[in-house]
Amino acid sequence: MKYIKAILFILSFTIAFAFFSCEKGTEPDQLKPGRRDYTWTVDTIKTFNTPLMKMWGSSPTDIWAVGSGSSSDQTIWRYDGTEWKTDNISRAINPWCIHGFAENDVWIGGEDGEIWHYDGSDWSESLSYSKQLKYHYYNIYFMDIWGEKPNDIYAVGFADSSNVGLGDVRFGIMLHYDGNDWGRVNIEFIDNAFMKIRKGINDNNYFIWSYISSQTYSDSAKYYKFDGKNLHEIYYSNSGSNNWHDITVIKEEVIFTIGDGIYTYSKNKFNLIVENPYTTNYESVYGRNKKDIIWMMADGLTHYNGTNFEYILNFERKSLSDGFVFENEVFFVASDFYNNDANNIIYHGVLNKEN
Repeated sequence: MKYIKAILFILSFTIAFAFFSCEKGTEPDQLKPGRRDYTWTVDTIKTFNTPLMKMWGSSPTDIWAVGSGSSSDQTIWRYDGTEWKTDNISRAINPWCIHGFAENDVWIGGEDGEIWHYDGSDWSESLSYSKQLKYHYYNIYFMDIWGEKPNDIYAVGFADSSNVGLGDVRFGIMLHYDGNDWGRVNIEFIDNAFMKIRKGINDNNYFIWSYISSQTYSDSAKYYKFDGKNLHEIYYSNSGSNNWHDITVIKEEVIFTIGDGIYTYSKNKFNLIVENPYTTNYESVYGRNKKDIIWMMADGLTHYNGTNFEYILNFERKSLSDGFVFENEVFFVASDFYNNDANNIIYHGVLNKEN
């Protein structure tokens, strides 16, 4: 449990490699600066001790939000364009991640090595990886599930022995789905927790962000390149000094967060897009292109339009966990730990209609 709490509140890391390029990436001149004229509404989802941590949607009228907690019938919520609902069915999964391809093709992964699938009518168990292990030596956690197409999906996370009386052994795990079955990817032993996996449309490799907690360093991070068979380390940070890390895909290109900068990666080096000038803690980034990027902050959302950053949403005493961006609408979920009556807040931003 101590390790899981550490993951939820990662207070990270220092840039450690000297090969980062400060040359800004290029972007087609025809891109217009992203707009900031959002009208915001707020929805409250009341769940007992169940923070919603991840989002995915096929459209602004089909959004999912999931989280792990003590209320097993309150971990999966859906927005239909009017309101957020749950079916109040208890399921044997505590979801930590979600990804989909259509409103009738959605995946969630979570604790106990569980992966479930939604077919448009109901959720069903697709994999219980812990049950497949010959010896139940480890607790299995899937932290991310992502794929380019329905028959090519990866689930990543970690195995942890600290809660089963076998010492403090953890290692990253990766599974692959080929459209029929899930299978373990045979990679080397890595003493990390794999947090996310992403791939750009023009990339030959996947990229993995991993988190490390050890006796030597309280918080550290690595980025790996995965060529389909082997992992290749491309970045390592071993200091815990409020230095955020994350990966995402913006306009079909993998984007890396490192401290106060966001980067692309090509020709074996990181290329700076922009640095955020605000001093609040940084988290994940989302966007439509390199001139329309939203950055989650400790106190709201900032926006980069290709020229500068400005806040587009401010709040206090809440913690953003994830978001999803559409052409004219955005959704972000936050935990309200200071209000027992409103522990999940959904911020919904809609761009004003152009004249």
